Amino acid sequence: MQRTLVIALLVLTAIGSSCSPPPNVVGVQSYGTVVGRVLDATTNRPIPQALVSVGSLYTANADKEGGFVLTGVPIGNQVVEVHAPGYTFVSKRVFVVQNKTANARYLRLVPAALPVGEATLPPPGTPSPSPAPSASASPAASPAAALSPSATPSPVATGSAPPR
Repeated sequence: MQRTLVIALLVLTAIGSSCSPPPNVVGVQSYGTVVGRVLDATTNRPIPQALVSVGSLYTANADKEGGFVLTGVPIGNQVVEVHAPGYTFVSKRVFVVQNKTANARYLRLVPAALPVGEATLPPPGTPSPSPAPSASASPAASPAAALSPSATPSPVATGSAPPR
């Protein structure tokens, strides 16, 4: 009888520990933000309304300048995926730090109908960081807006020609 009880306890212990989720999977308490811009790789123009996601729970659509902000993303290595009609999808790894903003920079989509061998443009230069807001800044200005990729000028918006 005692032997049967010991075996039953061992089986229950083994089952209980294998059903437990690995650490940081359920009940994640640490989050960060991911920002970036979605561009057409052949023209360097923004792709508005592109679907940006980290997994299936964290999604956003790119704004009219191709900028996106994903908030509440769990910390650690994450894969950002971008999909848009008429384009091949792209993914990029980012490392999300607690209460910080990870910049995925430019996510460049290639048109699905691009002939084989046709060259794409190089990505635009990385914008310099914005100066720190002064004490007289309005309370409506948030750090996320300052870090938002849509706040950086694009070659199209400034009227300068894209690099060749």
